[in-house]
Amino acid sequence: MVESHTIRDSPERTKSAMNNFLYTVGISYLPLHEKAVETAKEVGTVEVKRDKKKSSLLNAYESIQKEMDRGRLGFKRKYVRC
Repeated sequence: MVESHTIRDSPERTKSAMNNFLYTVGISYLPLHEKAVETAKEVGTVEVKRDKKKSSLLNAYESIQKEMDRGRLGFKRKYVRC
């Protein structure tokens, strides 16, 4: 499980990638959906500072909830890049 202090202490690009991973697992991989939602709730909002842009607030839990409301759980991605 990802710990929130680990995400907050990480480099900016890593914060974004970790948040995106939680969101993707929570939406597209049903066997780990509950675990991803639980972890995203613990992590909460993560601030990502951009170079010349305004900083972003990312919240994987809210994003997962929005997709659940739309009924998009378990969809398969056409392209996967690892």
